[in-house]
Amino acid sequence: MNAFKATRFLTSLVLIKMTMARIYIVGPVASGKSTLAKSLAQRLQIPCASLDEFRYVQDLASAAGNRKRGELQTQKLFDAFIQQPKWIIEDVGRQCFQEGLKQADKIILLDLASRVRKYRILKRWTKQRLGLEACQYKPSLQILKLILEWHHNYDTGVDNLKQRIAEYNHKVLVCKNSRQVKKLLPQESSAHN
Repeated sequence: MNAFKATRFLTSLVLIKMTMARIYIVGPVASGKSTLAKSLAQRLQIPCASLDEFRYVQDLASAAGNRKRGELQTQKLFDAFIQQPKWIIEDVGRQCFQEGLKQADKIILLDLASRVRKYRILKRWTKQRLGLEACQYKPSLQILKLILEWHHNYDTGVDNLKQRIAEYNHKVLVCKNSRQVKKLLPQESSAHN
């Protein structure tokens, strides 16, 4: 994490609205990427996408409840979205979306504590299993096991996310806890000035 120590923490994203138009939010599963992306998009009035939407399509007939799009179709959807002058995208930092890291004005890494993310994973899966929260997949035990594996892969560095974003250190902002994430949200009145 030493590569990120030089990154200065901003207390407001009003600066991003004035000077930057492309924000890529990355982090492990259950770090709050979707929530932050939607909140920023609404407050800053910038188009937003979860890159899962480009990669997967709902398919209730499949065991997982979704299926992967073809590589070409995924790439076309992604390329079309990032051609816009302003955008917010969120993802776990998959290699196939590397161009988004290059084009982003600011990359926000949500690096919350492992225990916080594990709690969120279990809470979310339970809500999805009970039908209290929508999801793009069937919340089976196999899916839970896979999500926990992804969680572990981030914690051990197997997913190489931090390594992939290291070359963009000059535009990476790291959030280590929910308090720092909340500080990224501009006040309602400031966002519309």
